[in-house]
Amino acid sequence: MTSGALSPGALLTVLMLLLPGILSARASTGRTAAPLVVGAVQFAVSEETYRSMESFRRAVENSLNHLEAEAAVTGTGCPLNLAVFPEYTSAFCGLSFLHPGEIRALAADPAAEAVLINRALKKAEPEIISMWSEIARERGYAILAGTALVLSPEDRIRNRAMLFSPEGNLIWTQDKVFPGAPEIDILKLETGEISDARPFEINGRRIVTTICRDTYHGEWETYLPEADLWIDIKANELPFSRAYYDEALSRRLPESPTDAGLTVSLSGNILGFSFSGPTEFLKDNGNETEIITSTDPYRKNTVLLVTIR
Repeated sequence: MTSGALSPGALLTVLMLLLPGILSARASTGRTAAPLVVGAVQFAVSEETYRSMESFRRAVENSLNHLEAEAAVTGTGCPLNLAVFPEYTSAFCGLSFLHPGEIRALAADPAAEAVLINRALKKAEPEIISMWSEIARERGYAILAGTALVLSPEDRIRNRAMLFSPEGNLIWTQDKVFPGAPEIDILKLETGEISDARPFEINGRRIVTTICRDTYHGEWETYLPEADLWIDIKANELPFSRAYYDEALSRRLPESPTDAGLTVSLSGNILGFSFSGPTEFLKDNGNETEIITSTDPYRKNTVLLVTIR
């Protein structure tokens, strides 16, 4: 060898040998070896909870205290990275801005009270965002705050999931795409677009989300990218049925590129509606979805901790 330069053939050989390592390093960029610790809250609604924004905040803070205490007892060895609340957690905050007579009218015939609903939602939205922002910043971890009912620029109602960073910033939103019959009949809900749905990252782990009835639609299996966790936030107003839940995330995971799922369900009673359903961690084992751990579907304000390694 008379020169330090490689011949074209030798250079090609070296590149072929190095390419798998280069690609591997590129694929892992942005990932972390640290586990992702997720806490789920089976939040309970009631008219008392939403009597004021202060009473709502107390209920949320009590749930997070419970979650943090559970994390300390179970000894994950890692701090909580993400707290998850179910669909509709903030949807009833508009009640805080109504008089008792207005609430009675709303409960008697919600479909006839569109003006009342819109007025309450306009007042509630900035208060909801401010509250969750403060809580996330004070707690020091991200919070997927379930959903709130918000108004579009055209004053159409949307059912919107919101994610707050540990710094208290609203960093991600997603609107429900396939609403249920009550949302259409009562709220005239404006739907989101599946093409607007995006994953988010917590602690270097990619997470995708669907909102309740959305999860029953197979389009998500091919649209959503591969992720470390698929979260389904739910407000199930039907009597709890194992078969009905099995048609959601349990059905979606085997046909998707993601093999771990977390369903987070609402509980409680409000305005004549009753909510139930388990909060559960699911894994696709290659043939079928296995329920790794699950809560009592009728237990209010219970919590569940999951570690993704």
